Amino acid sequence: MRLEHAFTKCPGTKKKGDLAEHLIDGVDEGQYDHGVVEVLSIASAWSYGGLTTYTDRLCQLGLDGEVVGVRVRNDAVLVDAAAYLFQSADKKLGILTLRGVEQDDIIRWLTDPRGTMVPFPSVGSAHGGLYRSGMALWPTLREFLAALYTGKPLGKRLVELSPKKPGKRPESEVEQIGKKKPTLEALYITGHSTGGSLAGMATAGIYIDPKFAPMRKLVRGLYAYGPAMFADPTLARTLEKQFGDKTYRFMYENDYVTKMPPRSVGRYMHFGRQLVSTSRDGVWVDEMRLDRELRARLTANVIGALACAKDALYLSMSPPMTFSWGDHSPTNYMRVSRNAYADLGHP
Repeated sequence: MRLEHAFTKCPGTKKKGDLAEHLIDGVDEGQYDHGVVEVLSIASAWSYGGLTTYTDRLCQLGLDGEVVGVRVRNDAVLVDAAAYLFQSADKKLGILTLRGVEQDDIIRWLTDPRGTMVPFPSVGSAHGGLYRSGMALWPTLREFLAALYTGKPLGKRLVELSPKKPGKRPESEVEQIGKKKPTLEALYITGHSTGGSLAGMATAGIYIDPKFAPMRKLVRGLYAYGPAMFADPTLARTLEKQFGDKTYRFMYENDYVTKMPPRSVGRYMHFGRQLVSTSRDGVWVDEMRLDRELRARLTANVIGALACAKDALYLSMSPPMTFSWGDHSPTNYMRVSRNAYADLGHP
């Protein structure tokens, strides 16, 4: 596991603080907000560039504060994930961005036999690879989220979690949650692709872990762009009851990743409100055409079956089996998120 830290102070940024003020005071818990949709689409897209690139982009948006990054990868057990947590200079705003599998590997990763379902804590089951990635991040991410709640600088907490003397265990910041009024006022959670799936899993962690009960009302919303499914129907229905009213999923055109994994890997279900693009340069609408859903699911299952057959038969292809997922690009999600939208109001 690799821990990183960076500041987002940007000399010369105009109207510094306006965006943060809107995210803190201008958006209610669970409210759909166009500004939030645009900002988080940018954050999720630029998470693929690494911590420095991600931090620089937040600077350009006018967000002043610091960012910690947590990265873990182990191909042998199908684990590949990163989390970037932003803390504003006044400690009132937090943005958690999850980054999943690199785009070139996503289809192989989601159809890998090692990704079969595993039990999820307390109820239901989840995709094995996504679950292991989420759990690999969670113990460390849990401590940073607790520091975000209490107002401890994330850079300072990173130093505490990286002791110089081997064997010395730092005290848990989680025990401080609920003991005093939180410094944090608003937390947004986001991600693109499997990062959006992990964003849902991280939100589930906050809602399932009893020690994080005081933080739940601070989660303003979960915004997932082109996420793959990670929950079986039992888990999906449970999460729908817990925070489905503040979950927004976005599907651009025929982005088949939103219909993955295929049934050959397991039975999965989405939760929360889904918004789709009206056209390639259109807006987000709160509905989905049945023909698009059926076409997307059929194609995803065919691709999944082919990928599984390839793995099962140990076929060697030259050139390797590749897929074009133009509609899945985070660029598309940023473009539509900048356009006008139909006002959904409050859930």
